[in-house]
Amino acid sequence: AKEVWLIDAKGFVTEGGSSNAWIVTDKGELVTRHADHGILKGITREVVMTLAARQKLVVDERPFTLAEALKAREAFVTSATSTVMPVVRIDGKPIGNGAPGLLATELRRLFHTAAETAA
Repeated sequence: AKEVWLIDAKGFVTEGGSSNAWIVTDKGELVTRHADHGILKGITREVVMTLAARQKLVVDERPFTLAEALKAREAFVTSATSTVMPVVRIDGKPIGNGAPGLLATELRRLFHTAAETAA
């Protein structure tokens, strides 16, 4: 495993060991936990929120469970070191089709394009 997801006492994913956790539900909703709930307020998270808004994507800031993540269409993490990194397996179980998701891949591309433009 390259990263771990931390689970709170109520069974909700809080964040990664050094990243923010995201899922895309089977209905196509982009979900990440709200940053006011004791999680890392990552700059990469904020940039991805902005990029998602520019693409007219709505981010649902709410808790999600590990069970919901396992049923998700895709999952990814954001961090300063990994930028936007697709998650293809959780506990050995494939997420979606077991390949990097289209949305995570597109957000990663947009992130790197924005970083290159700003440099």
